[in-house]
Amino acid sequence: MKSTANRNSIFLVALLATFFFQPVHAQSAKAGASAGKDWGVKSLQIASAAQGGGFHALATPLAPFWEKDVGVPVVVSTSRGSNENVALLERGEVTLAMVTGASQAEAWNSEGSFKKPYRNGRLMFAFYPSYAFFFTKADGSINSVKDLKGKRVGLGPGASTWDFYMGRILSAHGLEKGKDYTPVYADWTDMATQVGDGTLEASAALETTPAAYQLGEERGVKPLTMDPAAINKAVADYWYYFKGKVKANSMPKGYKGGDFQTVGWMGPYMIAK
Repeated sequence: MKSTANRNSIFLVALLATFFFQPVHAQSAKAGASAGKDWGVKSLQIASAAQGGGFHALATPLAPFWEKDVGVPVVVSTSRGSNENVALLERGEVTLAMVTGASQAEAWNSEGSFKKPYRNGRLMFAFYPSYAFFFTKADGSINSVKDLKGKRVGLGPGASTWDFYMGRILSAHGLEKGKDYTPVYADWTDMATQVGDGTLEASAALETTPAAYQLGEERGVKPLTMDPAAINKAVADYWYYFKGKVKANSMPKGYKGGDFQTVGWMGPYMIAK
């Protein structure tokens, strides 16, 4: 698939990230290897998410590099995901955690499911930018995001994260959840399958999620045009969005047009207490 190189590059970024966060002061290899023990730390734990998911796949390559550097075991643990990771870090049950910008922002501001401010997380780095698009069947009558009014639209695996990202893109287009469209939450593969069999009119996707690209290879898909004014509004209203584009040859098979204009955001993030 066309996106294979892009997805593979994410894992390269995860590996390279380990080198950008080495100690900047000069020290011998022996001193570096004993750093964790000198701090009185017996192990470091990275909270990721479920096995088989993106968080776990990104965190796993980091562990052996950091373990070698600090001289103590570095363990990648599973969790229920970003929101739980914020709480685990706050309670001191893990040393490091992977989070989305959505979870970190809501935790900091005591919004959403967070009933108090969670402000012990400190940003280490972001893994990569994400770029969003919505798609439908190649032979469907829907052509733009604004055409999603009155439709069933897949937003992502869960409301807590994907209302924050995909839902606000729709809101910038004048479409409000429950009033102008019906949201559907499922994993990326399930949503693409439902688009393919016609039980779902359209679904959200990222340049880094393979399901839309797989459907494109099998049947072709139609990414939906975003309104430039809506892109500007989303970027102006929400700090984490930025204007972005996906190269035409990196869009799913069936896309016709030049570089795809969209919004993006950074993340996931690695945070430490």
